[in-house]
Amino acid sequence: MLYRERRSWTEEEDQLLRDAVDLEEPGSINPSKWHAIAKHVPSRTNKDCRKRWFAKMASDVVKGGWAPEEDEKLVQAIEKYGTRWSLVSAYVQTRNSDQCAKRWTDTLNPMIDRTRWSAEADALLLNAVQEHGKLWTKIVRIYFPGRTGLAAKNR
Repeated sequence: MLYRERRSWTEEEDQLLRDAVDLEEPGSINPSKWHAIAKHVPSRTNKDCRKRWFAKMASDVVKGGWAPEEDEKLVQAIEKYGTRWSLVSAYVQTRNSDQCAKRWTDTLNPMIDRTRWSAEADALLLNAVQEHGKLWTKIVRIYFPGRTGLAAKNR
């Protein structure tokens, strides 16, 4: 798989994105025509534009700890939209799609296995790290279904 180099957004690109949203979807608070919008922002994809918009420009995104009200809104949004993170984050309003996905998958999802780690599981985890390195998501997917990568890393 080829990976593109990550580049920081410039002030000029931010302005091009604002102008493109205004042009393609005037007055919209939740734009959706990202392919059309991206045509106005050279060297940025529709996904780049969508993520930048919802992460930095569409709302006042909060950083740091989650308030109980935000958790409640996140759970409501998951019930309504599933894991369509851009819709979920628009519903939550104070967090971007990456923050919502991480909070759900690492903390709030009721399917997370929170049972105590056994001595056998500890040994298996050590062997898995020897074999795969610190690829926590891969390790839990293979050896500890239901656990989170964060739980394995913390263990």
